[in-house]
Amino acid sequence: MRQYLEVKQRFPDAILFFRLGDFYEMFFEDAVYVARTLDLTLTTRDKGREDAVPMCGVPYHSAKGYIGRLLELGHRVAICEQVEDPKQAKGIVKREVVRVVTPGVVLDEEQLEAKVPHFLAAVVEEGGRFGLALLDVTTGDFRATEVDEVSALGEEIVRVEPREVVGEVREAVRARFPACAYTRPSPQVMAAAADPAAALAGLETSGAPGLALRAAAMAYAYARATQPVGALPAFRVLPYQRAQFLVLDDTTKSNLELFETLLGRTKRGSLLGVIDETRTAPGGRLLRNWLAFPLRDRALIGRRQDAIELLVEAQSARDRLRALLAEVYDVERLTGRVKLGVASPRDLAALRASLGQLPELCALLASALAGRLDPPALLIPPKDPLADVAADIAAVLVDDPPALSKDGGYIRRGFSPELDELQGIASGGKAQILAIEARERARTGIASLRIKYNRVFGYYLEVTRSHLKNVPSDYIRKQTLAGAERFVTAELADYEAKVLHADERRVALEQELLSALRSRVAAQAPRLLAVAEQVATLDALAALAEVAHRSGYARPSLLPQGGVLEVEDGRHPVVEQMAAAGGFVPNDTRLDPAGEQILTITGPNMAGKSTVMRQLAVIQILAQMGSFVPAKAARLSVCDRIFTRVGAADNLSRGESTFMVEMRESAHILAHATRDSLVVLDEIGRGTSTYDGLSIAWAVAEFLHDRVGCKTLFATHYHELVGLSATLSRVRTMQVAVKEWKSDIVFLRKLVPGGASRSYGIEVARLAGLPREVLVRAREILAQLERARLGGAVPQLDLFGAPAPAPTAAAPAVQGPTEAEVVIALRQADLDSMTPLEALTLLAELKRRC
Repeated sequence: MRQYLEVKQRFPDAILFFRLGDFYEMFFEDAVYVARTLDLTLTTRDKGREDAVPMCGVPYHSAKGYIGRLLELGHRVAICEQVEDPKQAKGIVKREVVRVVTPGVVLDEEQLEAKVPHFLAAVVEEGGRFGLALLDVTTGDFRATEVDEVSALGEEIVRVEPREVVGEVREAVRARFPACAYTRPSPQVMAAAADPAAALAGLETSGAPGLALRAAAMAYAYARATQPVGALPAFRVLPYQRAQFLVLDDTTKSNLELFETLLGRTKRGSLLGVIDETRTAPGGRLLRNWLAFPLRDRALIGRRQDAIELLVEAQSARDRLRALLAEVYDVERLTGRVKLGVASPRDLAALRASLGQLPELCALLASALAGRLDPPALLIPPKDPLADVAADIAAVLVDDPPALSKDGGYIRRGFSPELDELQGIASGGKAQILAIEARERARTGIASLRIKYNRVFGYYLEVTRSHLKNVPSDYIRKQTLAGAERFVTAELADYEAKVLHADERRVALEQELLSALRSRVAAQAPRLLAVAEQVATLDALAALAEVAHRSGYARPSLLPQGGVLEVEDGRHPVVEQMAAAGGFVPNDTRLDPAGEQILTITGPNMAGKSTVMRQLAVIQILAQMGSFVPAKAARLSVCDRIFTRVGAADNLSRGESTFMVEMRESAHILAHATRDSLVVLDEIGRGTSTYDGLSIAWAVAEFLHDRVGCKTLFATHYHELVGLSATLSRVRTMQVAVKEWKSDIVFLRKLVPGGASRSYGIEVARLAGLPREVLVRAREILAQLERARLGGAVPQLDLFGAPAPAPTAAAPAVQGPTEAEVVIALRQADLDSMTPLEALTLLAELKRRC
């Protein structure tokens, strides 16, 4: 217990898993909390005493699941192992903390998603500016940036969704991304952040600004403290600037369902779920990174497009490339495990098998690029196939290493003469023991004599009681049983010592040879990670080419910032995939800051307004990540940000109503949108009264038109907003076409010029299954409201009177006003106080109703 308390004192903020034999035990407060949280049995080592120490434990072979559950709750877990053989220990077995598992620092494959990065973030603040570093300990991906606003810091954190953030982080950021563990740095970690040059010694850090380096030093020191044994796989800090990438805030990521669906939070049904046809885990993570960080540099975008175009055209080469990639394991994380000193023989064998695919992969790429004067740079084969590393692993390890390494058996015969000799002694000694058994049977005449083994007595001869009279005098009695006695001879004892010593030495030597191999491979980590990055790039490009070929995507033309956005026969990649073959209706869209800056889109619910708007934003994102796009053709200018205000939801945890959430998001858009942004607004202002909502929507549109000048899609049910095009020069009105057929409506899903004159709300309600009597009553009330509106009077409705009896046939259509009623409505209109918009609206309504 003194040993336990000494270790716990060094890791007071972690739950200590203390190895005792085949169990990890917890004591004191750790035991009480873990037993209650993980539903374990709480016991004690001192039963009957008033000051008994609480205790609980889990078997060592199933500890990973329990650790994973604690990580999900935001806890740190210190793993304290027995670091010496109990048989050789003098006194208490020596124990040490070999690693600390935190939400942001996880190495066990069972707790990692193959195609999802696992980032640890660190934040430092000084003078209103922030440094942010992101480190994936499993792969060595290490990047850092500097921002000058809290909102920008929150957006960058949400962009990569780290599992843990170290540093003094403001509540505004925590509230924006609550699904993350926030950790206060220790004094040692803070000291490292104050001296980044020392903390990051040995790493390439050129180009990183001061605050970014301090954040990187904090992240590196924190992660390094969790791994007392191994070295982190990172070898450089990659600086980046927000201006290099299209900014996608958390609202836009969610509304566009880029990485997961709003319902169910699943990858299937998201944009990533459609485009991720990668064959390797590093390729999947890289593709996810491209989607999270769309580019703004047209030259870099063009490099990806060139490679995808070649792979689309060279189908046979693409198919073979993808087949080879399917045989490549996760080289990035395997290299990370080697560097951290936890790679098993099977990990190294998987690395060897992956490197074995490189020669054919390089030859395939060289053949595909042969004869091209200007081959795509991203498809040029790796210059370093790492043949020496693969050969080193092959020389040391057997072809199929065992799953468990504790018993050896993974070093190839012929690699170590000493090991071969020990293996011969061990196997030969066991054969000799069998020979001794046969010889003793013949000498004593006891046919049932057996040589057996257990850990207490080692090898012994067992003789049943009925044959004890035949036991020779040189037999030494070891143990008496009910039906037999056990003996040992000098010859048997000598061979036992020789065999057991050889076997123990063999296992120890294999561990030494494995450790040496790991060290040699770890020294090549920069080369391994460089090749892994190239292979991941090939996989991501081939996946995008496969999607483009299969779904008929086109290569978009990228224009400088501030230009047009023009899409011919654009489609939504996710909705298209869910629709029946040929069932998705494509649409043309054009936005031009100089002429058609804002498109006001009208039409009933379910007609497809949201799909049209979202697909344009998704096409813009795909284009800037370098992908082909779901369209017949596209010309797109580079955007700096994409904003979305879609859907309605409250935020109960912050006490915000649906309308408050809507207004907060709208305010964020108006504060940060620039002329180079793309803004998607769906039903703004609907969370309050009609006139308040209409007024806000109108004012927002004017602000975006007059002050910002950004390309905007503005969907609305406020038909009065159709008048925007009459007062604002760069506003165009569009509608999603609907066909009335008898008493039904047919959604044509086609975007056409002009404004919708009706919302068809009652018809949509009928399609949704509202009872007939409710629909009939709704039509009656609608008729009264419209007649009152035409007359300029306040409607007086008998809303609580007895409704008309439900008809047996279909409800009759509401009749329009008579000619006399039209004349009365015109006479009652106050033309002197009526605005031009109100006059146009009245005229349009009268024309529609007649």
